[in-house]
Amino acid sequence: MSFKCLPKDVTGEIEIYRFGTFYRLTSCMYASGLCGTDLDYGLDEFLPTTVSDSEFGAAIRRCHDATRFEDLDDLPRGEAAKAANREWEKKLVLWKRKALEMTGCKNLDELYEDARYSSSRRTKDVYAFFNSRLSKSTEFSDISDYFPDYREFIVEQPASDEMLGQAARAALDAGVRNAQRPPKRVMYHVRG
Repeated sequence: MSFKCLPKDVTGEIEIYRFGTFYRLTSCMYASGLCGTDLDYGLDEFLPTTVSDSEFGAAIRRCHDATRFEDLDDLPRGEAAKAANREWEKKLVLWKRKALEMTGCKNLDELYEDARYSSSRRTKDVYAFFNSRLSKSTEFSDISDYFPDYREFIVEQPASDEMLGQAARAALDAGVRNAQRPPKRVMYHVRG
C-alpha cells in the first residue's frame, strides 16, 4: 500500500538531490496539490555527503519548514502564467549552474551521471520520502506506485533528525535509472 494524503494535509514538500559528494535540498512552492521547485523564495542548501544523519535530518526539517504555500486562485493565468514560467526557466538555468559550480562538473550530463533524487512530503503525522527514476539524461521523475521499483520510506512524527537523515539516504539509494514497468495484464474471455 502506498502513502496517500490530501493536499490540505501537506505541511511541507522538498526535493533532495545527491550530486557526487554533495546533497542539495530545495524547498518547494505548494498550491492545492500543485508543487514545484521554489526558485523565487525557497531554501536551497548544499551539504557534503559526509554529514551525519542528524545534520542531514536537521537540513531536511529546515527545508520542509521553508515550503511556501500559495492559494491556487492567486497563481498567474494565461499570458501572465507564460511570462512567469519563462522567468522560472531562467532561474532554473542558474540553479543548475550553481550545482555545476559546487560539484566541479563540466556539464549537466556529467552532473547527472551518478545523481540521485528523492522527493519528500510532510504531514502532521509523517515524513514520507520517495525514490525516483532518471527518465531522461538530466531529468528525474516520480515512479508510479504500481511499478515494481517504487519505494517509499515513512517516518512517523515526532521524528528525530537522525531518522529523517536515514530515511532520505535510503530513498536516494533506492533511485533507479529506468524503472521497471509493471507486468502487462492478460485478459481471458470465458465463452459459455
